[in-house]
Amino acid sequence: MAGRNPSEEKIAEKLIKSDYITKEELEQVKEREKKSGIPWYRQLIQMGKVTFSVLEDILRYELHPRDLQEKHKSLGSALLEEGVITKAQLEEALKVQRRTNRLLGNILLELGYVTRNDIARVLAKQHNLEFMSIGEVKPEREALLSIPESLAKRYQVLPIFIEGDKITVLINSPQGVPKVRDLSVLLGKRIYPILTAVDNMDKEIDKWYLSLVNASDTSSQTRGLIKDKSPQEEPKMEKRENTSKVVEVRDRSELSPHLENKERAKVEESKRFEQIVKEASGTSAINMVKVILEGAVKAGATDIHLDPQEVEMRVRYRIDGILHDVMTVNQSLQNAVVSRIKILADLDITETRRPQDGHISLDIEGRELDVRVATLPTFLGERVVLRLLDQSSVLSGIGDLGLDEPDQERLKKIISKPYGMILVTGPTGSGKTTTLYALLNQKNVITESIVTLEDPVEYQIPGINQVQIDPDIGVTFANTLRAVLRQDVDTILVGEIRDVETAQIAIRAAMTGHIVFSTLHTNDAPDAINTLRNMNVPSYLISSALSAVIAQRLVRVNCEKCKVSYKPDSAILKEVGLPSNIKKLYRGEGCDYCYHTGYKGRTGIFEILEISPNIRRMIAEGATPDEISKESHLKTMADHCRDKIKAGITTPEEFLRVVRL
Repeated sequence: MAGRNPSEEKIAEKLIKSDYITKEELEQVKEREKKSGIPWYRQLIQMGKVTFSVLEDILRYELHPRDLQEKHKSLGSALLEEGVITKAQLEEALKVQRRTNRLLGNILLELGYVTRNDIARVLAKQHNLEFMSIGEVKPEREALLSIPESLAKRYQVLPIFIEGDKITVLINSPQGVPKVRDLSVLLGKRIYPILTAVDNMDKEIDKWYLSLVNASDTSSQTRGLIKDKSPQEEPKMEKRENTSKVVEVRDRSELSPHLENKERAKVEESKRFEQIVKEASGTSAINMVKVILEGAVKAGATDIHLDPQEVEMRVRYRIDGILHDVMTVNQSLQNAVVSRIKILADLDITETRRPQDGHISLDIEGRELDVRVATLPTFLGERVVLRLLDQSSVLSGIGDLGLDEPDQERLKKIISKPYGMILVTGPTGSGKTTTLYALLNQKNVITESIVTLEDPVEYQIPGINQVQIDPDIGVTFANTLRAVLRQDVDTILVGEIRDVETAQIAIRAAMTGHIVFSTLHTNDAPDAINTLRNMNVPSYLISSALSAVIAQRLVRVNCEKCKVSYKPDSAILKEVGLPSNIKKLYRGEGCDYCYHTGYKGRTGIFEILEISPNIRRMIAEGATPDEISKESHLKTMADHCRDKIKAGITTPEEFLRVVRL
């Protein structure tokens, strides 16, 4: 939303019409934007006038098909046709609307010409929805339990009935229908919306969720989800318990006022953490964590971000490399949700001032996942990031990476050599680990001895010896690699070459009869040679040991369910480096299957620098990366990406997002 554009003006107009802000408030923040550079909408968030979810809802409305927006605009005509208001009343309300730019329905309500039920009945008829009066509703307990309260508030729905995988919910606006579809995708259930008239949906949701009685034992709701946990999950609270005992046995008459206050504070702190444990074991917290985890798996997310904000906690999924806002957690439930995750990850819930790491083992829909949990204290509360590691992904082979046939054959030939170093390069999150495992899967674990050195060991590979690097106890890449060389090993994987010592040992290992796989952080394949030189590895050793360098990035793939052809603009063809005579390319329009992004899944783009005798000689003589690239006639990542664009696999926009020209 950075920079002034027509869509921003529409959003501002919609905020005024929906009574979130006044014209005067908008003018004030826009004036402040000119002086401070802080975008006006971010100022409104900081002022508490709107939330991220409000902006997201308005953006969703602006993306609605035009005919739906026209229906919304014709509310006055519909009320007139139904005989609810007179022509004179409509004209009077329209005059007020032209002056104030507010929603017509709100104006008619203020003038007393209609009731909320009148508007809702007409809107339901317009949008082919059922109508139900809020006074007739008594939600089923099972329906309320099926959708966590914070999700109900986030999507503005009140669950009332449940039948199999179908949940019937009340909504208070036809514009809530697309949100109901999003919630349906998130929960993996069919959700049927019915329109109602309610002044404040949040209050209605609060009223019914307060009526729920917390069950005394709710752990069974996640027993099928969480594996390898004892039935009685208790946080680490030994120190607190010992403190409590000291307070109990000590005679208070012997304590000085200062010490007595100190002991009392410890007891109060103990009670506070006991309350947190109780809240974390409650229905709301358990359901919320369950929904967050299951939703992430169903969405194909690789990471879950729980970011505390001033009024709510944002929950975002990283899907195909991009973060998406999916829900929010109410501030009242935030600590309970974080504590629930910490309990499942076997972390200390009493420690909120230091970062912690743990993991959760999950079995969701037949898939085994290991969830890495990392907490980080922030000013507004603990931030939690969960990385989902799917154990089935280690079954990838070279053919699953996105390489073309000639490159697949080249790689198979390279890794079949008896010794040498193969480096995979790229930034964090570019798929280097997946490529390394795919290469390892080509090796014969029956006849070869294979050892990996990883920090951390993310995936368990049968038949391979994996070593967890732990610098805190002296198990570093360098000294572990020395030990491995005395273990009669054929193939060694070094998770990352981070320092000079590891680089030098790995190079010498590759020269003494071992195949060595490793990673480096470089921008392209030839750059890896300079990086090794900067680590004080002599050029003659690099030329002797190196067999190949594979550089890679990940680009998103067009969704097959909604992919359509279009005529590309000549300007973007020129920017990407494609011929101007291309008449047809492909992109996804956006659908439920791809979460309306137009993309589903990712594929790799690669460049493979094979060290031929001529390139080996150039490296030894100190040739620059550019000279090596020119001599090798290297097909770059940009070239591979252009091929995938022409084949309809990805888009020019992905090229510009990922590839550095």
